[in-house]
Amino acid sequence: MKPRFAILFRREIYMMLLIYLFILFPIIFTLLYISIKLDLYFRFTPIMLINRTINTTFSIFLISIGIYIVWWAYTNLVIIGDGSPAQMLGQTKRLVTKGPYSIVRHPSIMGKFLGVLGVGVLFNSFAFVFIVIPLLLFYALFERIREEKRLIQIWKDEYLNYKKTVPFIIPRLRDILLLPKLLNR
Repeated sequence: MKPRFAILFRREIYMMLLIYLFILFPIIFTLLYISIKLDLYFRFTPIMLINRTINTTFSIFLISIGIYIVWWAYTNLVIIGDGSPAQMLGQTKRLVTKGPYSIVRHPSIMGKFLGVLGVGVLFNSFAFVFIVIPLLLFYALFERIREEKRLIQIWKDEYLNYKKTVPFIIPRLRDILLLPKLLNR
């Protein structure tokens, strides 16, 4: 576990934090604001599970799991890949196929999806959960498909073999059942 916290001293993590703080979070909260206005305008039913306490607890659970998955994925890119989670901040020097990347090829998408879903549920926004999140997910998947073409050019047969054995974004049931073993890697 120690190397996971060693990345706190890496420039790449602080650059990613700046991107999240000043670009991604403001975009998400702007979309949330617009979604809440749409909910009011169209009189969409708020997303309430059973009661406010359960709704909030479930939201915090989703956000926490999402943050953990993104952290796990990004630390593997920095530590094992010896690079940055963001292509614009520097590419990894090695193809990462361990940790969450042994379960799916793009684990950060799942983490971000769960985190953003948690935000939508927390704010009870129907429009955010059923309109904005699917649009964001579609965009993210489209970008990952484009990214895979670039990864094939860079890593060639190594990536093609990896692509044949590891699912795109939805893990296999057996990989989910082996998750405790993977967490100890």
